[in-house]
Amino acid sequence: MKYQSQSPLNSINLSADTYSRIASVCNDSSTNVNHRLSCKEYLLNLLNDLDGIQQDPFYHPEIDTLYHSLQVFQLARLKTNNSFLLAAALLHDVGKSIAMAQHEIIGAEMLKGVLAEPIPWLVEHHLDLLKHPKRTRKKRANSIELSWLEKLRIWDIQGRKTDVEVVHPEQAIDIIIQTDEIFQY
Repeated sequence: MKYQSQSPLNSINLSADTYSRIASVCNDSSTNVNHRLSCKEYLLNLLNDLDGIQQDPFYHPEIDTLYHSLQVFQLARLKTNNSFLLAAALLHDVGKSIAMAQHEIIGAEMLKGVLAEPIPWLVEHHLDLLKHPKRTRKKRANSIELSWLEKLRIWDIQGRKTDVEVVHPEQAIDIIIQTDEIFQY
């Protein structure tokens, strides 16, 4: 019998507050409006938690992870109207507020049950083309998933400037929550 591996959220020391925040996210689904508002607050908190999170300046000369995420989102907005890609571009690094190592897995865990697939999947796999490019291209050849991962990878690489004007985090969240298709009901 196969057992699910322990969640990366359980393998690092998280405060009870973090767990309760994750557990109570978007719990009011009585109406789409209430659900959207509670999810907006949760997603905005996840995004704002990236403010001040520094990254290795050799790879990320931009100010912090929030600024990087907003740049990646802006690049995505110039190239697509796909709501899944826009959400993944904006939220791809939310796990870095908890840990740099395995941030992609942590971020996906934070979004599962909140946002519809394929958004958590895209967040979890956004580094596949960096870590295992040949294997990823072979495994996902001619698939929409590979096309999406390639786009995310390009935007992630390009979103490393120090002098780009970006939208406010709340405005970015408002843009991605405009469509119901991104939500997990």
